[in-house]
Amino acid sequence: MSEIEILDPTADFGRIRQLLAPGSGFRFVDGWETAREELIAIDRFGDASSNWSDDAVVDRSSRYIVFPWRATIVRLPESHQFWRLRTARNRYLLTDDDQRAWSGALLGIAGLSVGSSVLSVCSLTGARRFRIADPDVLGPTNLNRLAGSVCDLGVLKTTIARQRVLEVDPYSEVQVFPAGYDDSDGADFVVGVGEKLAVLIEEMDNLAMKVAIRRRARAAGIPVVMATDNGDNVILDVERFDLEPDRELFHGRAGGLVDLGIAELNDPANRVRLANAIVGTGVTPRTRYSLTQVGRTLPSWPQLGTAATAAGAAAAFAARLVVCGEELASGRYRLDLDRLLLGEYADAATRWNELDEEAFRRMLDD
Repeated sequence: MSEIEILDPTADFGRIRQLLAPGSGFRFVDGWETAREELIAIDRFGDASSNWSDDAVVDRSSRYIVFPWRATIVRLPESHQFWRLRTARNRYLLTDDDQRAWSGALLGIAGLSVGSSVLSVCSLTGARRFRIADPDVLGPTNLNRLAGSVCDLGVLKTTIARQRVLEVDPYSEVQVFPAGYDDSDGADFVVGVGEKLAVLIEEMDNLAMKVAIRRRARAAGIPVVMATDNGDNVILDVERFDLEPDRELFHGRAGGLVDLGIAELNDPANRVRLANAIVGTGVTPRTRYSLTQVGRTLPSWPQLGTAATAAGAAAAFAARLVVCGEELASGRYRLDLDRLLLGEYADAATRWNELDEEAFRRMLDD
């Protein structure tokens, strides 16, 4: 995996000169062309007073960031001044204490389909520290919901996600688990060495691992957030194991299934039962029908970019509320865009030829 370099203009002068030399193959971007005026404007409305018009002051506060995958070197303000720029337009929408807490929190994101959207929103709002896990590479069918490029087809999702975060904020910390979450090394992801996650955002497809990672999170007192797409809608689950150490996994919806071993959970019959128990029946008619077709006419559960994007915003918001000490209770929350725009499910169901409950359950059992 390509690593960025953060170079100091004094200590790393030789390396910088080498990279900026004609024929080095590196493109140069001077971020100070816009950062200088923006810092002056921020200071004008705040308490800080630094002479950003002075080139010597700018030079001392500069760092040269090398992005090898882009063959680009970018001159930027050092970490703290860049953080001020990155969060300037968050001010008052987030308090200074909230922003500091959010920027310092260690967030774990397991699964980078919906999780990729969660990661992006967390980073955009100022989060800086992540552990991410996913074993898959980007494929063409991912491009209906995952912000990527055809130039990255076949590249690990963790690599793409890490690069995207670092291109937004190169001072971010992104620890990557490219083999995905596996319970054999799950302690490294959930608890780590000396620092456990502040919040776990769980977005994996592997149902056995969904159970296994929750067991670890509950044992460590780590809250879990999960956003599930539902047509164009989002189902958000919050499990506050930090406040309720004995809380049942999945709000108790899965019953005794969560007590099965990993091999038993991987049994196809148990997978269907677990998926049905977790998701429940309060889903859109088209989602209901798609569930019956997985393994028949569909290789996997269909997902839409609208839901993945909304799920990213919802899960990131929930995680931030937890980190900032808001009283977000355990439970299931819903973001139903179709109800907002089309009316109640009953009205939409007429247009979408809704399956009745009994028929839906029969199809799941078959």
